[in-house]
Amino acid sequence: MTKLQTLRTSLRHLATAGLVATLTCSAAFAETTLRFAHFSVVDDPNHRAVEALAAMVAEATEGEVAIRISPNSQLGGEVDVVEGILLGTIDMAPPSAAVLANWVPEMNVLNMPFIFRDWDHYTSVLNGPIFDELSAAAAPKGIRLLGFMTSGPRHIMGRMPVNSIDDLAGRKVRTVQNPVHVATFNAFGANATAIAYPEVYSALQTGVVDGADAANTNYYTQKFYEVAPHWAQVSWLFYTNPIVISERKFQKLSEVQQAALLEAGRKAGQDQQADWKATDASLLDVLKENGVTVTTPDAAPFRAAAQEVYDEFLATDAQKQLLLLITK
Repeated sequence: MTKLQTLRTSLRHLATAGLVATLTCSAAFAETTLRFAHFSVVDDPNHRAVEALAAMVAEATEGEVAIRISPNSQLGGEVDVVEGILLGTIDMAPPSAAVLANWVPEMNVLNMPFIFRDWDHYTSVLNGPIFDELSAAAAPKGIRLLGFMTSGPRHIMGRMPVNSIDDLAGRKVRTVQNPVHVATFNAFGANATAIAYPEVYSALQTGVVDGADAANTNYYTQKFYEVAPHWAQVSWLFYTNPIVISERKFQKLSEVQQAALLEAGRKAGQDQQADWKATDASLLDVLKENGVTVTTPDAAPFRAAAQEVYDEFLATDAQKQLLLLITK
């Protein structure tokens, strides 16, 4: 068995027949079924985390609440899904903090470039006081925060080599649909282009954009390396995916059911953070085996260029207080 085959096997090890049967049975007999949409393939830490969350909720509520999972952007991209949550056509999802910030601006503090020093700093922040602060900000907007998943440190992929920040000058680079992300890549000298996640592969394949950003894991699982084989390890952002539910739907549940969702959301998120970290680290060699050219540009020019983004987006006292929860 090759290293690639071994990795694929390990990525699927939690999706056992027993778990699938349990979740199917729960959905069939549950008093309440929650529709959970996410954007990843099933061989991904995100999908495993949602399956684990569903199992925990089913057990804690004695089968009263079931979570029906729609993976791989089956119900649309991140903007579509957040709109669905607010409209009531979708109940739960892990949209990125970048997309959620369009409705909950306080989330933008998690989107600032180079704000997290490393994995330990990042996970300590996610599981600290900022959770309650962002929960309080999101609830009045119709969104209940249950936990934090991650998509790890973001690097830059290209149809062309990226050896330094100068190689981004004038290049069309896809970003998530968030003004901080757009401003950051413009500050890097690129021509930032916001495109929905399900369209990234085709945009790279057809040359609509020259590059994009991702983590090792989704760069691999989404096969972006097939159309953008140059991979620059920049770690410009640790990407956060809050687990959320419609506040309106949440308030219709009993206190016991609410408590089950809150506990399961935090636990599933924390486990996913560890799972993603381990998976992400293991993939760099696999990517090289698939013909990817990996570079490590000097991060200092990127950091210097990003300072103007802080000046633009963290101007109010409230925003600066949230920033202190991360940088103190």
